[in-house]
Amino acid sequence: MDGVGAFQFIQTWAGLARGLDAAEACGPVPFHDRTLLRARRPPCPTFDHFVYSPAFLSGRPRPFVTRVFPVSPKLLADLKSRCGAGVSTYCPAHLWRCVCVARGAAPGADTRLGLPANVRHRLSPPLPRSFFGNAVVRDLVKARVGDLLGSPLGSVAETIKRAVEGVGDAFVRSVLDYLELELAKKRGDDDSSRAASEQLVPASDLWAVSWLGMPMYSADFGSGAPRFVAPAQMFGVGTAYMTPCANRDDGITVIFSMEAEHIECFEKVFYGE
Repeated sequence: MDGVGAFQFIQTWAGLARGLDAAEACGPVPFHDRTLLRARRPPCPTFDHFVYSPAFLSGRPRPFVTRVFPVSPKLLADLKSRCGAGVSTYCPAHLWRCVCVARGAAPGADTRLGLPANVRHRLSPPLPRSFFGNAVVRDLVKARVGDLLGSPLGSVAETIKRAVEGVGDAFVRSVLDYLELELAKKRGDDDSSRAASEQLVPASDLWAVSWLGMPMYSADFGSGAPRFVAPAQMFGVGTAYMTPCANRDDGITVIFSMEAEHIECFEKVFYGE
């Protein structure tokens, strides 16, 4: 399942723990029909999906540390004001630039931002709101480091926004077809499962996951709302989760994993020191 499904499950579990009956705890009945995300016959990808290719995530695990970075309403307001109205991608734009600075990336080097997108409402027709499964697809935004750091933050955020808006029905169907073809290639390949366990984000890139719309702090198991919610395991170096705070007036939290030798520099750049 994806994040939407995970939190639906957690909320149902919490409701049952508080003594609610099944219907009241669950809310809308989970929709399990996975055929809605079936590949076409025959599969015919129409976009490039390098993010899913073995060539993209083919490295081996690297040591990293994980830090929690509070983002105050003041810092959020500052970033948003630099991006202009109607742009909601100012946080990953800022993160992406900070990562490149902290790593000392060469101006002529390429860097990519990975963004998972919930496609329930992007398909035609849309998936039922209670669809329970994995309805997230990945895409990449690519840039030269020099261009990324030399452009205004608003320009970077607008580029990210356009990429996210490009994930529509045609793109999702193409992803499903591509994955079907990749699965066919791997059937019977004993090495494929081992390779999959070694996948990680390349050293030049950032993977930014937003949980800002998730009901993370409404899971009351009977002893009150949680004080802090975070992933139990990070996928590896270069992974960031943007999450709400227990008190929304406190801003948001960025949970970030990075190489130990770069994390202090990242923190200084992130907070504008």
